[in-house]
Amino acid sequence: MKVKSFRRFCLVVAGCHFAASMLIVPLTLRVGDILMAGNGESLLLGGLHVLTRVLYFPILGLALYPRHWFPGPWISIPILINSLLWGIVLAGIFRLATSLGTKR
Repeated sequence: MKVKSFRRFCLVVAGCHFAASMLIVPLTLRVGDILMAGNGESLLLGGLHVLTRVLYFPILGLALYPRHWFPGPWISIPILINSLLWGIVLAGIFRLATSLGTKR
């Protein structure tokens, strides 16, 4: 994988991760509001909570910063950093897997 395509792949993965991270909380809250009319427990809501924790890992999941540093919409800054980290790591794993696959 060339450097230019590696960067592009990192940015695409980071962009998708950022979009998913920004949309998962409103989606979870909406589903929670709808399901709270019933018994409040569902597999869908539990799955969305798990997915939220996975998407926000490691930066937001471990609460490595005080929340008052990023009030309101400024929360998108650590989410963007987290997404870039995910993009770099996943692109690196993909690059390593393809390089190991071509050597055989």
